[in-house]
Amino acid sequence: MTIFALSSGPGVAGVAIIRVSGKYTSEVIKLLTGKDLPQPRVASLRKINNINNSGLIDEGIVLWFPGPESYTGEDMAEFHVHGSRAVINAIHNSISKIKNCRLAEPGEFTRRAFQNGKVNLLKAESIADLVAAETEIQRKQAIKIMNGKTSNKFNSWRSKLIKILSHIEAKIDFPDEDLPKDILKEVNNTSDEVLNEIKKSLDDQKVGEIIREGFKIAIVGPTNVGKSSLLNYLSKRDVAIVSEIAGTTRDVIETHLNLDGYPVIISDTAGIRESKDEIEKKGIKLALKRAEEADLRLVVIEPKNLNFTGFLKDLFDENSILIINKSDLLQKNIDPQIKKLNHVLISIKKKK
Repeated sequence: MTIFALSSGPGVAGVAIIRVSGKYTSEVIKLLTGKDLPQPRVASLRKINNINNSGLIDEGIVLWFPGPESYTGEDMAEFHVHGSRAVINAIHNSISKIKNCRLAEPGEFTRRAFQNGKVNLLKAESIADLVAAETEIQRKQAIKIMNGKTSNKFNSWRSKLIKILSHIEAKIDFPDEDLPKDILKEVNNTSDEVLNEIKKSLDDQKVGEIIREGFKIAIVGPTNVGKSSLLNYLSKRDVAIVSEIAGTTRDVIETHLNLDGYPVIISDTAGIRESKDEIEKKGIKLALKRAEEADLRLVVIEPKNLNFTGFLKDLFDENSILIINKSDLLQKNIDPQIKKLNHVLISIKKKK
């Protein structure tokens, strides 16, 4: 089947790019433009017509990429047209009426590129990451993988493992041959070397995963200590409802931030307390779950209740920061036990 899809982003734009790939790509160009194929990889201005009534849809640039010298390894074409929804829909409708042509599935162009040997799995993944990149750090990581730096490391391991395997097979198959005496020693040394490199690569505190998916921060603590106010302050906008009524936040509220190029996901959670309300109990359960999954926990308390025991103490570890909000209300010294913890004094005022 020949596939087609909008390659540029959705929504109204000055220019939209519609990509076509497959055996019948040349027919698509001929039927939509009413002319022969343009020169390969040379932009050609063409009138693009409705194949049913020959009515003009738009005038734009057509690019022809005969396979295998294309992104997917198949015959490909790109139509650069005006980016209105009406133009895009009209071209899509026209192509869909051509025999053996259908709308592409998400990621299908890259999947075909992989199947045709144009990209490996790492590069295919890096392309998806680059398209989805929201921050500078995410972009740099995707480019690093795309340029083959990660592939080079994996290929090096593969070469060493193949060499190890060949030495072991030679030792088994030709025991009476005059093989190097230190062949098994070399096998052991190379095995240890590869194993240490793999362990080092895996022991990276999930840096790559965090950069791709975002660093997760959970704001947790009792009710009415200013968790939602802290979320709004960090987000620099009103994300969560702030109220004097205890238990206002019952579900997890998320906001995505870009901190110096790093993607961060901050979650405001339900106040943790004993409750008989079934809905609130579900919110508390979800809050505890989100706290467990977070890369960093901001445990918020206030001067009225500096009792740092029970569930709060259970949530606190080396990946936690104790936030004492409303610190301007402190009327006594902080407990020495709390002072020993990684803590910060803040006072977030409610906007009037």
